[in-house]
Amino acid sequence: MHLRPRPTLLHDAQPCAALIASHSLENKRYREFSRQLPSAWKQRIRDQLLTSYRAFEPGTQRHLYTKFCVLQLRTAGERCRIRLSSLLVVVLLASFVLMPACGSSNNGSGGGTGTCTAVPGAPTGLAASNTTAGATTLKWTAPTGLAADCSVTGYTIYENGNTTSIGTSTTTSFNVTGLSPSTPYSFTVAASDAAGLGAQSSAAPVTTAAAGTGTTIPATMTWDGVTRYYQVYVPSVLRPNPPMLLMLHGTRFEVPPANPSTLSWGWQSVADQYEFIEVQPASTYNANSGQWNWNAYFMDAAFTSSESGTCTSPPATSCPDDAGFLRQLILNLTTQYNVNPKMIFVAGMSSGAQMAERVGVEISDLVAAIGPTSGQLEGQQSLPPPVMVPGSALAPISVQEWHGTADTELPPCNNGPTAYSGVTYYLDTVDDTFNYWVSQNQCSNLQTTQTLCTDGSATSGLSGNIATGCTGNNIEVQFIWEEGIGHTWEESDNNSRWLFLSSHPKQ
Repeated sequence: MHLRPRPTLLHDAQPCAALIASHSLENKRYREFSRQLPSAWKQRIRDQLLTSYRAFEPGTQRHLYTKFCVLQLRTAGERCRIRLSSLLVVVLLASFVLMPACGSSNNGSGGGTGTCTAVPGAPTGLAASNTTAGATTLKWTAPTGLAADCSVTGYTIYENGNTTSIGTSTTTSFNVTGLSPSTPYSFTVAASDAAGLGAQSSAAPVTTAAAGTGTTIPATMTWDGVTRYYQVYVPSVLRPNPPMLLMLHGTRFEVPPANPSTLSWGWQSVADQYEFIEVQPASTYNANSGQWNWNAYFMDAAFTSSESGTCTSPPATSCPDDAGFLRQLILNLTTQYNVNPKMIFVAGMSSGAQMAERVGVEISDLVAAIGPTSGQLEGQQSLPPPVMVPGSALAPISVQEWHGTADTELPPCNNGPTAYSGVTYYLDTVDDTFNYWVSQNQCSNLQTTQTLCTDGSATSGLSGNIATGCTGNNIEVQFIWEEGIGHTWEESDNNSRWLFLSSHPKQ
C-alpha cells in the first residue's frame, strides 16, 4: 500500500480535542477495523504517512482533518499536512495513529508539537505558608487538561484583586515580600502558555503577623578594658544563615547604664519582613560632656581617658577602639547566629554614619555594604583645605549615602563645623566622601558629572549620583539627596535602604 501524489491544496488543522468529540462514532469503527490488521501493515502505513508530501486534499469527509493532529504529534516540531489518496489510509490513521495520541489523557503538560491555541485553566490549591510580619510563601497546583500542543510557561501573581501583577514565577511557588505587619491580604495566581494568560485562581487569604514579635536581647561585652553595650533583635521567623544589619546611633545623652543601644530606628518591622538579625551597638560615654559618640575619622580629641581604653590589645589605630569593638562583635554574632558571612551590613545616623564610613574602610573585609545617613567620612580640627583622608579600604564595598539638603547639624557642602564633647571639627563635603568611595572602588561610570554641591549648597535639581563599573562584582556607590530634610532619620526609607544593602552581598 502506498500513497500516490495528486494535485492538492494546504488547509489548516482543527483542534484535536474538538475533532475527537465530533467523530466518536467514526473513531470507534476505525478502532474495530484496525484490530483486524497485521502490525507490519500498520507500521508501513505510519512510515509512508510520515515521509509523504505535506499537503491536504480538501473536499473529503470531515474526519480527514483529524490527521493533522496526529502528524503534529509524530513529527519534530513541524505542522505536517500530508497528501492522502485513500479513505482506507484515513481509517488506519484514525485507528492506530490518531487514537493512541489524541485519545490519551492530558496530564497538564499538553501534547503535540504544533501551535498552542488555547490558554490554560486556573491553577488550583493556592495556599499561603511561613507568613511573617512582612512576607509569605504561596504554593499552588498546576492546571490540568491543557489543550494539545500547549504547556505552562509561567505563572503571574496578583494581590488583593488587582489586575497589575506583583511578580512572576516559573515554578508553582512564590515568595511575597514587602508586606505590612498585622494586615490582611488576598492573593491569586494565573498560568500562561504560548496562547496567553489564563484565568486567575481562587483567592488565598493571608494576614501578616504583628511587627516586633521577635526577641530583643540586651547584652554587654568587654573590649579593650571598656564595657560595651549592644542589643540584638531576632525575628520570630528567621531564615537559615540569616543576614545581619548593625545600626550605629548618633550622638546621645543617656546616663549609664542607660545607653543608646535601646533606641528605636524602625528596623524591627523590616527585620521581621526580611528575616534578618538587627544589632544596635552603643558607642562609649564621655562623663565630662554627657555624650555618647563614635570615634570616627579623625576625632580622638573628643574622648576622655576613662572611655578610651588601652588601645593595646589588640593594637588600635585610635582610642577608643570602636572599629576593633565592632569587628569583634560582628565575628561573635556571626558564629552565635550562624549569620551568612556574605550578607553583613552596617548603617548609621550622624556620628554613627561617620563611624559607618570608618567601618567601610577598616572592616570592609567582613562587611558587604554600608548605609550612612547624615554623616560624612571625616571631621578635622583644622579648616580644609587640605581635606584629611584615611588610608585605603581593606576591600571593595558598596555604599549608599543619604543626606538631607537642609541639614545644619552636619552641613553637607560647606566644610561647616560641628562639635563633639566640646571639640570643634570641620567636616569634609559630601562630594569629598562620594569621590573617596568612587576612587577606592575604582568605579568607571558616573550617572552624572555634576557635583553634589554647588557654591556651598546642594546642587539644585540634582537627586544624587550613582557610580558603577567598580572593582569587584556587584559593587556600587550611591548618594541620595533628601530634599528639604534636616538632620533626621527617616524610618520610611528603611525598606529602600535594606533593598540596596541586601542586593549587594559580598561575592
